[in-house]
Amino acid sequence: MSYLYRVYGLNIESEIKIPELSKLDNDSNIDAKINYGIVSNEIKELIKMGYMGRYQKQDMWFNIPNLAIYHITNGNQVIIEPYENADNQLIKVYILGSVLGMVLLQNNMVAIHGGGIVINDKGYVFTGDKGAGKSTITTALRQRGYNFVADDVCSIKQGEINKIHPGFGYQKLCDDTMVKLGYNPDDYEPFRSDFNIKYIVPALDAFVNYEVPFEGVFELSVSENVENVEIEEITGIEKIQRLIKNIFRIEMLQYSGGIHSTYFKKCADLAKDIKYYKITRPKDVFSVNEQIKVIEDTIYKDKEVELEKLG
Repeated sequence: MSYLYRVYGLNIESEIKIPELSKLDNDSNIDAKINYGIVSNEIKELIKMGYMGRYQKQDMWFNIPNLAIYHITNGNQVIIEPYENADNQLIKVYILGSVLGMVLLQNNMVAIHGGGIVINDKGYVFTGDKGAGKSTITTALRQRGYNFVADDVCSIKQGEINKIHPGFGYQKLCDDTMVKLGYNPDDYEPFRSDFNIKYIVPALDAFVNYEVPFEGVFELSVSENVENVEIEEITGIEKIQRLIKNIFRIEMLQYSGGIHSTYFKKCADLAKDIKYYKITRPKDVFSVNEQIKVIEDTIYKDKEVELEKLG
């Protein structure tokens, strides 16, 4: 039996049930298939030699000990070989993260590592390094009444009007974020990801399952050298560099020989069409409300400037 889903602009046929994803009504144009299977002996020999993964442009695999081996090829085929007694929930978590990220890369699609929030009918991506507070700020904005279009990966549909493809109506939150924002971790099923405990939290009431115009990026950062939340607009070549740095699983392209010219051009074209801001918050201070005020002030100021130009 197979299941049909739509996520990040892709039609997926999966042997594995993934109820977090939006169902697809028909299978007329399947972009990628996800199946259980047996990976090649060559991969298994490399694992015995100590390799944890290998990444070529159209042939990527990685091994999670005691869980599964994942093999992603040509942007349209995923084979998963689980280990004995593997945790099916955790197998699914890696599909929702790294696996789909590699599928997007192999399809030459630009996908930013961050959550997409809808403000003033426009989509804004909140990105940044690990620990910068991406999940915290996007969850806080959702709790404030804003909808979201994607939790952790924002796949972009490029065209005359760039748009963010919808992800799925759940958020992956770490233990610290859960507590700070009023969730009781005991009410949710935990899983271990990147050495942290995380939880999948349903947020279907705030999820918009349609493409949203892509307006800008807020890159979050932490510093010991600031006392208050600060914001600056990033322009020029630095904007392209920062955008590329925050592409989801961009390291996989770097491992496989670097970013090719067509992909760089897609990123450069996208950077020209969006606003890009860097928000710096003080370390060890819970400043979510201050960050939200800075974000709202910036967005509504941009809106006023836009209206003045039109009027």
